Amino acid sequence: MIGTDKIKEKLTTDDIIKLATSLQGSDEYYYDAQGHPFFSTVLDHPSGDSFKLYYYPETKLFHCYTGDAATYDVFELVCRAKQCEFKEAYSYIINFFHLDEKGFGFVDDTNITSLGEWDIFQKVDDYAKRMQPIINNPAIPENLLEYFFPLAAPTEWMKEGIAPEVMRAYGIRIDSALSKIIIPHRDINGKLIGIRGRAFDPIEVADGKKYMPVYIEGQMYNHSLGKNLFGLYENQETIKRLKKVCVFEAEKSVLQVASMYGLDNSFAVATCGSSLSAEQVGLLLNLGVTELVLAFDADHTGLKGSPDVTAYEEKLLKIVERWLPYVNVSIIFDYNHLLPYKGSPSDCGKEIFEELYHSRIKLYTEEKQLPKRKRRF
Repeated sequence: MIGTDKIKEKLTTDDIIKLATSLQGSDEYYYDAQGHPFFSTVLDHPSGDSFKLYYYPETKLFHCYTGDAATYDVFELVCRAKQCEFKEAYSYIINFFHLDEKGFGFVDDTNITSLGEWDIFQKVDDYAKRMQPIINNPAIPENLLEYFFPLAAPTEWMKEGIAPEVMRAYGIRIDSALSKIIIPHRDINGKLIGIRGRAFDPIEVADGKKYMPVYIEGQMYNHSLGKNLFGLYENQETIKRLKKVCVFEAEKSVLQVASMYGLDNSFAVATCGSSLSAEQVGLLLNLGVTELVLAFDADHTGLKGSPDVTAYEEKLLKIVERWLPYVNVSIIFDYNHLLPYKGSPSDCGKEIFEELYHSRIKLYTEEKQLPKRKRRF
């Protein structure tokens, strides 16, 4: 059996065009200004009547800009177009491209058994389900924010390069009694789903309680961090426009990037932790993201090749490796120690951030040429 990743790797853009036009029953398709082909949305859902289904050769993914705004690969395209299960879609692609023939460059993939006891079809099906965003953070009342001081610009964060207008835009408040900065968290639709506090009490910080949910009259207003991204609501339009996102650990970094480039040009979000969940990646893919830039804290002290640097490289790679088939990934890594230990790439200002950003490690190969355009917009 031929592995799905190997099939997607071998299929050229021309192959995809041939398949998509055959499935839609029409030879009509177009290219956008960046060279991405797009097709009729009838492939995505039977009632589709517009040409808003784009294919991105960089990631081998389709994105439909109507309906549920879904992002998926060529196997899911066939599932949707033919309204069939994965097994049938897999067989259809094998037969359509005659992949069992030596002329296409394939041989039997004997390593497919390395999946162990998992059946290949079940493995792919379960993985696809995990990529779907499952958002079940319930909304909480907006008036809870009135418990704290009105919109504020804490001097602690102004000293760290965060502009007052940015803090006001994100609804930042303070709780002087508890020595905390209050950070509202919203889902992608703008609903308030949680309230977190950034502590400045040395005892709390030393106890590992730097960022924690806040309590109001004994009630803790936490939410599932892995099912949301801080800053996604505020920055989703920029992320859609750029098709790129910079993923940090902490909320502060999102505010710093907005202060560097302006509220209308920020492409930053925060996981509020040191992991990246399927739900979070699904939220980003549904915005049409084609590059995910991981910008986690500089959690290392040695030089390149030293044990702690190698260990941290492996940790970051483990975080992103399962998303490589779905999106281009790059990693910001501070080999030259421009940042303090555990510092965020945004902590030392715009110049340092851009130096780190432009020297990021790309885990993908950029295409050298764009395909010929049938029509240009």
